[in-house]
Amino acid sequence: MRIKLIQFRGDRSQEEMGRKYGVSQQSWSYWERGVKNPSALTMKRIEEDSGVPMEVLFPDIFKNPKIEQSN
Repeated sequence: MRIKLIQFRGDRSQEEMGRKYGVSQQSWSYWERGVKNPSALTMKRIEEDSGVPMEVLFPDIFKNPKIEQSN
């Protein structure tokens, strides 16, 4: 689950968010669950709208196992 993305949605429906970003409710749901990813352009737009870095909104995409192993 992408908690920050869900928090950004707030009390708005997945359908409403999908319309805002030009996708279906199902696509938004997939994004929240980490099943699928939005395009880089859409991630940038969500980042700008939310004020939250895309690395925080979509941490699983930007996770680098090599960095974690060195800690």
